[in-house]
Amino acid sequence: MTRVARVEPMLKKQGNKLIASGWKVVDVTDIGAPEEISQHDSEPQAIEAARRFEAKTAQELNSDPDSTQDYDASDEQAGKRFPN
Repeated sequence: MTRVARVEPMLKKQGNKLIASGWKVVDVTDIGAPEEISQHDSEPQAIEAARRFEAKTAQELNSDPDSTQDYDASDEQAGKRFPN
C-alpha cells in the first residue's frame, strides 16, 4: 500500500519563542493514527527521507501508483513554472 508522509518541525519552547530543534517524518496514511518514521537535523534531509519512504511503499505489491507528486523533483525549476 502506498503510504503518505508529512514533514513537521520538532518545536521546543525557549523563553516566549518556539524554536525548530529538528524535523520529523510522520506517516499520515491513517490520519487518525499518525506514526513518526524518523527524525532529522535539517528540513531538506527530512524531505528526502519522506520521499524515499513514499517511493519505497509505492513499490510494494498491490500498491497504487504514486500520483501525488506533480513535478520532477530532480528538475531545479520544478514547481516554479505555471501553466498558461
